[in-house]
Amino acid sequence: MSYVEILTGHDLTVEQWNSDIFEDIAGHLWWKNLIGDGNTNVIIANEDLTTKPGDAVTFGLMGRMSGGLVTGNATGIGNEGTVSFYGQRVTVNNVRRLIKVTDIPMSEKRTNFGLLKKARQALESKFQEDIDDAITTALSVTSTGRVRGRYLYGAADSNWNATHSTALTAVDNTSDQLTTNMLRIAKRKATIPVNADGIKMRPMKVVNGKNYEDWFISVNHPYCTRDMFDSDAAWKNAQLNIPPQANRDSPIFSGSSFKGAYDGILIYEYDRINLVSSTIQVAHNFLLGAGACGIAWGQRSKFGEEESDIGHAVSYELHEIRGVNKFVFTRTGGSAMDEGVVSVFAAAVAD
Repeated sequence: MSYVEILTGHDLTVEQWNSDIFEDIAGHLWWKNLIGDGNTNVIIANEDLTTKPGDAVTFGLMGRMSGGLVTGNATGIGNEGTVSFYGQRVTVNNVRRLIKVTDIPMSEKRTNFGLLKKARQALESKFQEDIDDAITTALSVTSTGRVRGRYLYGAADSNWNATHSTALTAVDNTSDQLTTNMLRIAKRKATIPVNADGIKMRPMKVVNGKNYEDWFISVNHPYCTRDMFDSDAAWKNAQLNIPPQANRDSPIFSGSSFKGAYDGILIYEYDRINLVSSTIQVAHNFLLGAGACGIAWGQRSKFGEEESDIGHAVSYELHEIRGVNKFVFTRTGGSAMDEGVVSVFAAAVAD
């Protein structure tokens, strides 16, 4: 059993965390600026189950309207357009993270820092990572929604193979390091879909005063941004690692992980992007649009504690009921495909 051996000179009566622990955790998520309850967000949040019974929620998506345009003296009745609706079920379950502190009286004698407080802080920080990782893992699923129009292996679309592991072997460290051209190919896959049932990805809507800006979001492993910064002349020559001036007050355009913009794409670096072993080490990067995945909460973050051994030990817990899924929809007569993500696999060889 794992436990914390050293403790602080802290009262045995432990002060409960504030009721806003959920907001505190959510405010520290790496993905936080891409989460919202509207369907133009990259990650769509739903909290219906926090106030209603049930263990699953169905996210709805409205497709683009087709038909219905009438001009001149043509008859409108009988020429109406149509729109399709799709749903994806996300099941929630317990997610718990615990830490235990033991031998409190002796540890109080040995230390002069607040280890009980530090233990709670460590628990909160790890729980935040758990949520971030759940989102990253959901976006990284390759067993569903995988069609050629939503995947790019290295610098060329021709690297595609129906078998994922085979396609990965086409990625090498000479031709397939991340470049701005790869990002542009991924964007074209999103906006001019081929082998994706003709379905375009929608960009994320970013508030700019009373208006909205349309952006796609590129999230890449640090090894990949390293290669693009070091070797891609297009990036260097345009000095694109300077943040765009438009809407610079938005949190979307800030932070050390934000690297700049290129061709309508906001580029971010994230060190918890998944690395995959193949012929070389490869990173599973993302080009994201609206409705890439959904997160459902059945219970917000709840802090709990339990003393044992007459106050000589204490266990802390953070507990949520939640579920996270990548959105994969099947259009009538089409294939199951990712709704809002193009997976971009690029060389990610360590320094």
